[in-house]
Amino acid sequence: MSQHREIFNQLLLAFGYSAKQVSTWTGVHQSRLSRFRTGKLDLEAGEFFSLLACMPKEFQDNFWLKIRTEETDWRVKILSASDNDIEEILRGLADRWASVASKTKIAS
Repeated sequence: MSQHREIFNQLLLAFGYSAKQVSTWTGVHQSRLSRFRTGKLDLEAGEFFSLLACMPKEFQDNFWLKIRTEETDWRVKILSASDNDIEEILRGLADRWASVASKTKIAS
């Protein structure tokens, strides 16, 4: 899941910032910003943090608050996961369950 991208997009909408404004503030070209926002491109950590550092302070504060909140609450992640992510989670849980069940049978 690209949590940082999702939160960034949510906040852009909430604050009403346009791609042109963000591009002006950050120096990131509008087309590059658009590809990042749609998931066609992922920014390296340093590049993303530089982008974030150029945003207004209120935006940054809200971003970090949301990151901290979502990192600590796995329920939020599950409820906001895509169908593909849910499928991957369920497969992982099924594999884990099968592994535990097989170890329990061996130990018995």
